[in-house]
Formats: sequence, C-alpha cells, structure tokens
Amino acid sequence: MTGKRQDLLNMLCDLSDLSALVTGSENIENFLQRTVVLVSEHLGTPVCSIYLHDETADELVLKATVGLNPEAVDRVRMGPGQGLVGTVMASRKPVCEGRASKNPRFRYFPETDELPYESFLAVPIQKGVVKIGVLVVQHTEPDYFETTDVTALKATGAQLAAVLENARLLMDLQRMCRIPERPVCNLGFIKGQRVSGGFARGRATVWGKSHAQLVAGSRESEGGTMADFRRATARTADQLDVLQQRCAERLPESASLIFAAHFMMLKDPKFIDSMAAKIEAGLPATRAVREVAGKYIDLFADSPHPYIREKVGDIEDLAGRLLGNLAPPSTDDSQDSTGRVVVARALYPSELLKLSAESVAGIVLANGGVTAHVAIVARSLKIPMVVVQCPELLHLPPDTLVLVDGEVGNVYVDPSADIVDRFDARNRARQQVAARPTSMPAGTARTTDGTAVDLLANINLLGELPLARRMGAAGIGLYRTEFPFLIRPSFPSETEQYLVYRKVVSAMGDRPVVFRTLDLGGEKTLAYSDAAKEANPELGLRSIRFTLAYRDIFEQQLRAILRAAAGRESLGIMFPLISSPDDFLRARQVLNDCMDRLEAEGLDHHDHPAIGMMVELPAVVETMAEFAALADFFAIGTNDFVQYMLGVDRGNKRVADYYRPEHPAVLRALERVVRIAGAHDKPISICGEMGHDTAMIPFLLGIGIRRLSLDPQFMPGVNQCIAGLEINRCRNHALEMMAAGSIAGVQKCLAGF
Repeated sequence: MTGKRQDLLNMLCDLSDLSALVTGSENIENFLQRTVVLVSEHLGTPVCSIYLHDETADELVLKATVGLNPEAVDRVRMGPGQGLVGTVMASRKPVCEGRASKNPRFRYFPETDELPYESFLAVPIQKGVVKIGVLVVQHTEPDYFETTDVTALKATGAQLAAVLENARLLMDLQRMCRIPERPVCNLGFIKGQRVSGGFARGRATVWGKSHAQLVAGSRESEGGTMADFRRATARTADQLDVLQQRCAERLPESASLIFAAHFMMLKDPKFIDSMAAKIEAGLPATRAVREVAGKYIDLFADSPHPYIREKVGDIEDLAGRLLGNLAPPSTDDSQDSTGRVVVARALYPSELLKLSAESVAGIVLANGGVTAHVAIVARSLKIPMVVVQCPELLHLPPDTLVLVDGEVGNVYVDPSADIVDRFDARNRARQQVAARPTSMPAGTARTTDGTAVDLLANINLLGELPLARRMGAAGIGLYRTEFPFLIRPSFPSETEQYLVYRKVVSAMGDRPVVFRTLDLGGEKTLAYSDAAKEANPELGLRSIRFTLAYRDIFEQQLRAILRAAAGRESLGIMFPLISSPDDFLRARQVLNDCMDRLEAEGLDHHDHPAIGMMVELPAVVETMAEFAALADFFAIGTNDFVQYMLGVDRGNKRVADYYRPEHPAVLRALERVVRIAGAHDKPISICGEMGHDTAMIPFLLGIGIRRLSLDPQFMPGVNQCIAGLEINRCRNHALEMMAAGSIAGVQKCLAGF
C-alpha cells in the first residue's frame, strides 16, 4: 500500500507543473494523450480516458484514451446522465464501481472494446460551477479501486481543469466577425481619481483596440509567406513562455497558467493548421490569421456564457501577437504593452496581471470607476493607475504620448515639453524619497500609559508578505483568500490553493494567521464565472451565501487552508457576511466535515482552528450575544459595516457624502459589538479602512479595541498615532462622540480632540 501511495504523490507532483506539460506537447491531442498515459501509469490501471463536454451539442465526447480502442476517440458521445460517465457529469460527483457492468446505468459502446474492464472510477472535471468533462480509469480486476484512488483522481481532475477548459472551448468554431474602426480625438489635460500611486510616461495603447485593429486589418497590410508564418508562430510561443515566467515571479498566485488558453490555441490544429491551410491555398499569412481568428472571436463573443465571452480577449491577444510577429521590424509595435500607458474601459485582475508581465508603464481607466480588487492588485503590482470619466480616451490614436500622475490623479495627453520636464522632475524627487530607509515599528504599539495595541496585517497577495514582515506585523489579521481567485483565468484547485496558503503561513513563522473564506460577489466578480446577473449584487448571492450554495468550492478551500496550516500552533478561519447564528453554524459544520474527512484520508492538517466571523451586517448587532457564545473571535469589517448600516453604496459618487463612518448610529453599534465581545472574553479586531484613519483611532481605542488589522504600509503612521494617545482620554472622547446626536456634532468632537 505504501508503494501505491507514493505513486499517487508522484503523479500529483508530475501534474503540478501543467504549464510545462502544455508547452511540451505538439498539439492539444498530444497533451491529452500524454495526460491519460501519465495517470494510467501512476494509478496502475490499463485504461484511462478523458471526455470533454461539447456545449454546442450538450454531449460528452471521448477525446483521449489509453487502453480502449483509439478509433473510438471523437466517435463515442453521450449526453449528461447517459451511462456511468454521463452520470458523473450530471451529478458532479465521483462514481466508483467494483463491477461496472452490474450497475443499471452502465452503457456499453462496442467501438471502445471496454467489456473486460469491470472496475470503474470516474470523477468530474470542473472549474467551480463550470462543467468541463470527466476523467475515467478502469481495471480488469473487480473492486480494484480504493478511497485513496478516488481522492487522487479528484485532485488530478482539479489540476487538469484549467487547461482542459481551454481545450474544450476550441471545438467547432465558425463564422466571422468584423471590428469597426474608431474615430480619432484630441485631448489635453484630464482630471481624474487616484487609484495606484506613481508616475508613468509612455506611448498610448488602447486595451483591446490595438489587437482588435490588427485582427480587423486591411488589404494594404496583408502579406507573409508560410515560412514567415512558421517563424511568427515559434516567436509567439517563445514570447508567451517569457510572459508566463514573469507572471509566476510577480504573482505566484497566478500559478503561471494565465496564458494557458494562448498555448492551447497554438497547439490546436483547428486554429494554427487552418491558418496554414489558407496560406497553402494562396492567401497571405496575415489575412489567413485574421480570417481564422475572426471565426473564433465571433463564436466566443456570441456565447451566452460570460466565461466563454471573456476568452475573446485571449484570441485577440494571441492573433495580435502572431500578426505583430509577421510584420517587418519597422512596423508599429503597439501590440506590445512594454513601457506603454494602457488606456482601457475596464480591466479584470487577470488582465492587469498580463499587463504587469509585459512591464506596462501605467494604466488609465476611462469609464469613471474601478472595483476595489482591481485597485488593490494595481497597488500590489506597483502600477500607476488613474480613473477618469472620459470615454473619448478610448479613441486615442496609437503612440500618443500620455503622462499619468498617480499621486494626484492627473492625466496629460500629448503634453508640451515644459510639462514633460516638470513631470520628470517630480518623478525623480519621488524616487529619491522612496529610496530613503524607514524605521521598522514593533508589531505591538503602545499608548503613553503603556496600553498595548496589536498591529496585524491585511494581506491580499503573496507579494505583500515581505513588507508585512519588514513593518514588524504581529501576524496576519486578515488574509483575503478571494484574490488568488480574482487574478486567475479559472477557479484554482484545492492543490493550487494549498500551495498559495502554505506560502502565507510559512512566511509568518510562529505569528498568528487568520484566513477569511471566499468573499466573492458584489464588486468582486470573476471573469470566468457563469453566475447569473443580479439586480443588486451587494445584497445577493455573495460571500458566505455563495460558498454555502456551492459547497464543493467551499470544501476545496477549507481543505486547502487546513492542510496548509498543518503543524502550526495558531490558525484562524473566519466567515464573511454572516447574518444569523444559523449561517455561522452551517459554515462551521462544513468546516468540521472537512476536518473529519481529512482525518479519515490520513492527510496532515490543522485540527483545532479558531473559528471566527466578520461583523458587517446590522443584524449582527442585535444578535451579538448569541454570536459571542458561538464564535471564537470577531473582526469588524468597517467598510461594509458602514455601508449596510447607512444603506449607502460606498462606490457610488452620487451618494458618497452619505457614507459617514462618524455617523452616531455607526459609532454606537460599534461600541455595543465590542462591549459584548469583551464581556464574553472573545478577541475582536478592526480590519477596515477605519483601522488606519488616525482621526478615528482614538475612538476605537476608547471603546476597547486592542487589535487593528491594516495594510502594512499604514503601520508606521498608525504606530506613531497610538504612541501619542492616553487611554482614559480616548474613553472620554468616545463617550462624547456617542453622545452627539448628529454627524455635525460628532465632527465637532473630532475637531476638538
């Protein structure tokens, strides 16, 4: 049994670098075949097969096999629910049969020659709610498969899902698309909103436009031979490989699979070979690329599924790179974002990561708004970003000089030499200031009377961990687990999450780490999710409601966290947007079930985590005593707490003046929550923006807060603020603020402190 277990571990290690498996395959079929051979060898099974879901026909199609008749590939098809394989697809659950032919759902396909194989094990291949296909292994020996085999095959299916999704999307593509030209506009100075600090100077590229223009093309720009096309294809593959490595270096959470769709299309004969066939028939290489890419773009753009429509950008990007590499060296290189200022209507975090890999200089979003998670990723990647309400920027001619002042939110289009000189001088001054060494504060700040206040770090991405350590954070008070989901092109598997979370806990040594479970929904949308649109997403299926609705996603994440923290003394897991004790108990039960299964599977894991919750909803205030009897700790997310208390969308500029953390109702509710938690001896922290607002810190200390969780860059200022405070004065100040009957009255108290 030990040898078999080691084989399973070896298989998972072999599959962990899927990018190498993709790039090392000649085409999609070769990749799939190498995969089934690998799984078959490690599980010791004579048969391994992969079925992919053809959405157009709503059928499962045999795409690769070892052990069955190879002529059955592409011929064997079945609908969801048909046969054992179709049952796995429909139920989204594994099927393990010791004697498959005895199962009433068994269906025999004569062309496969599968009758001798009685033992049957199949698992679904899926990314979150998206069904991709089924992975099957079979053996002649009855009752061959064990629980460890089921676990290993599930992990394998999860690892393969991202790449196989891209392979599935490359089936049966038709039709053409036409992309209209945009008019030219003239602009000067534009006042915008600061998102991510820094200065950028570069030539403009309109995101989604330069590649789209290349794909649309014109007869005047046509040319290229078969030899040119082959060279362009090879050069494109090399460029993508470099970009993929940069992604892995800058954001390890991306797992270097951000360009998986590009690689799969380069391996797809329906994509590359179709272009080659058109060239052999007499078309110029550039025109062949445009025609084939147009078919893909048109089909994907017309799909009712968001995760498929989102692939249009991948096709345009890949086709644009091919066309750019077909062009002579003197041709405009605007398809490369290196050193450029990118103008876009909006960006997903995954698109932002691609631009970072290309060393983009700066970004301007022209639609007047930006989601918080995009802003956080931009700041983590240190990309200057400004948001402006100026759709005309989307018509900007290529190569227009643009200056981005991310410090104040200004954008200069085609500036004068004098403005450029002043801009460069300010940038040099900023770089000199940034280069100065900063003193490292202690993880525990102290007031003048010696009261200790722990300063913990809010962490979004692995790249922020070194700063948290340098700033002396006492631990991680909030690790936002949604960001590895947001910056990737597909749902990360349990193994992929485990690798990220393990790096988080390892980086902090023996200091405490608190993981907040997936907080999706509202403004945090996934480009690849097929979730239904909601009229009011902030009040819809978000946060804990989403994970309870999709328990398989929830369980994968909890298992990954528990496994990553194996051997650690301290681990905190907290649930977001809890509205009732019933929600908390349901979520806690899922966590307990995961621990029980990990124990049964013999996998190392943390078996005694502290289980806490976010305080974000007004409903919690009235039931805080009940929660205090259930939860081990609390964290107040003041951003959402204020938003829901006052019924104000904090991202809506039209009602921004109504978003008031100093509202008397907010202050009194916070005091009540903190008081009840203290009465039950339950730790409670602040992890929203109020935690680094030096005007509000005296109030927070006055009501009893002794733990602040904040972004690491704010720690020096907060430490300095606390060092000048005295607790009794803070208590009196808090009482005065809560006694005020209006916002104006509270503001008067703040001004007088």
